[in-house]
Amino acid sequence: MDIKSQTELTFRALGALESYAWQIDTTSPKHFTVTAEISGMTTIADWQAALKKAQLRHPLINARVDTGHDGRLHFFHDLLVEIPLRVARLDKIVSVEDEIRREFSAPFGVGDIALLKAALLYSKERCVLIITAHHAIADGRSLSYFIHDVLEVLAGKELADLALLPSVEELCSPAEGPIGDIRKPAVTASPVPYTERSLSRLKILRHQLSPELSGKIRQRSKQENTTVHGALAAAFVFALYHSSGWSGRPVRLTTPIDARKYSALDFGLSFLALFPTYAYEASNPESFWDISRAITDDLNAYRTKPGMTALVDMLEPFMNDHGLPNMMRFDREICAPDILISNLGVLPFSDCFGHLTLDALWGPNVLIGTEGEQTIGVATINNTINLLHTSYQSTPDFLVNAERILMLATEYSKESFFKKPH
Repeated sequence: MDIKSQTELTFRALGALESYAWQIDTTSPKHFTVTAEISGMTTIADWQAALKKAQLRHPLINARVDTGHDGRLHFFHDLLVEIPLRVARLDKIVSVEDEIRREFSAPFGVGDIALLKAALLYSKERCVLIITAHHAIADGRSLSYFIHDVLEVLAGKELADLALLPSVEELCSPAEGPIGDIRKPAVTASPVPYTERSLSRLKILRHQLSPELSGKIRQRSKQENTTVHGALAAAFVFALYHSSGWSGRPVRLTTPIDARKYSALDFGLSFLALFPTYAYEASNPESFWDISRAITDDLNAYRTKPGMTALVDMLEPFMNDHGLPNMMRFDREICAPDILISNLGVLPFSDCFGHLTLDALWGPNVLIGTEGEQTIGVATINNTINLLHTSYQSTPDFLVNAERILMLATEYSKESFFKKPH
């Protein structure tokens, strides 16, 4: 097979969710970043070589999107794909947050071949790696595993190539499995406008919960018959509901749900998450654990495959080739979050990769793009919960206020919630 033939090899057609992410990107950019802090001696050439080897492992990094002979969008294998790498000296940057802002504020352009890019904030003994991916080829959890692959390669491991994964609709097809019972996601009373995107308005903040508080959240959540995600989500719902100027309406909360668990798939780059939105009223501070359980109960329906199949069946008409207005309606009415919490969960990564140490992981930061949206990326590693806040209309002290609420919720009984002891 000659080079030209190889570059035209078809991987597969895009699924409805992938097609949505690709087509609406020019109206509301659908990309995100995950950031890692690494200590240990490296060279820039080491990173360049590791990125290339990790790229070869994941089929969709080596792909471009184009229309096939049947008129549908397809992933095509392309040998010419190269991951763009921007290198900056770590000792010259103002802040890591500013560099994440820079990467996140630059969406993928029409005609860009590479659908993943990297920025390396470099010093000989410590680096920060920012990976940005188009949502058509990846979600937050698979991108965190791509970073894991890069670190494994740097440690000298040889990694086998991964198989091309199916779309979420193929994985959870209503035609091939039972449809579960889910609570219908909350629809807005009227369409929420898209927000103005500009670098000057974009705020990105990082905040690490202490190992002690992270442990208390895990312990108390178990006692309260809920989850860590439910507790974190409730804290942010309360923080927003009690923020200055809030109207008193229920808070719309969106949670991306990973579909890989239904089929024990690997973590090759792919977009295998759907994100229902539910609304919660949080006027009574003593209802914190009730709200946490309500959030957990709504998401429990998706613990089994029929639940996700029901969501696929419900949302597919808004995502596939049914026109841009329907895709915009999904963004502005079906989703339209006040808060989006993208929780990568407890990442089963060792902190040691040969002579390198993974000190922290941040993300993902992603936005649906509607007005007032506050996104929290959650990554738990080394028994510590890392929070990343992204917004074009940032709620002041959002991370700090949520942490305060979590401290009170885990420390005191329900009767003394939000009350300091004498």
